[in-house]
Amino acid sequence: MKNKELINDMIVPLLHQWTKANSLFKPPVINQCRTIELKLTKLWHKAVETSLGKGNLARKNEFLHTLDTLFDILTCKCSIQLCSESNCSHSGKRENNSHIDCGCPREKKIPVLELEFIKAQRTKAEGQGSMQMGSIDYSETKKQIANAKKREQIREREQKKKMKSEEAIQREEELCQDVYHFFDSSSDEQEATSDDIPPINVNATKLSELVDLSLEVLEPPLTTSLTSQELRNLKETPMQVPKCGEMCENGHRSSGPCLQPLEAR
Repeated sequence: MKNKELINDMIVPLLHQWTKANSLFKPPVINQCRTIELKLTKLWHKAVETSLGKGNLARKNEFLHTLDTLFDILTCKCSIQLCSESNCSHSGKRENNSHIDCGCPREKKIPVLELEFIKAQRTKAEGQGSMQMGSIDYSETKKQIANAKKREQIREREQKKKMKSEEAIQREEELCQDVYHFFDSSSDEQEATSDDIPPINVNATKLSELVDLSLEVLEPPLTTSLTSQELRNLKETPMQVPKCGEMCENGHRSSGPCLQPLEAR
């Protein structure tokens, strides 16, 4: 437990040292805390074995050499080459004098301005490299923070735009569903209404034969000018209905003279 606590205490200053070199040195550019913890644990076990005299001389020398090299927690392990090593025409003419053939995802790439520094740290001998860590470059740090903030704002705008587009599509789909439902409901209502209308006998000679009044369905045009009682009294009265039958057959409904009894005409 003490070893684990000691290792956890080492992680905080280690991350601070890397962030001091460049504010972009944070996950996923560098390893996650769990990975760093495992690396420190492995190194700690090697230190204990060496201090106890375990292992041969070669393993001891290998461990001692490790102490003089960079404790590398960068995710990208791609090889960095200086312009001077590749006879580059830009050697000494620009701020960044190094190249890297990196296939890592963009979010895991080493910051371009730090390539030369990382190259020097990875190849340093006996604790000394061609480049040493100095004080914080506040101007560069401020620029990096501003760029990171700008990228975050762009990402948020794109996310909001995507959400609005998805909401518009959803509203359109819901509107279409409402329209389909409306027409389906209207069609069902029309069919139901059509089923409720009693059949009309176009060959009827009296009112009781014209419509089945046993259903007690007394709707216009039959009740337009007559009360229900008058209609019942006239059930057996002979009617001149051919004209009414012809009109009903043609889809017209009227309370015209065809419903008047013979005596009244």
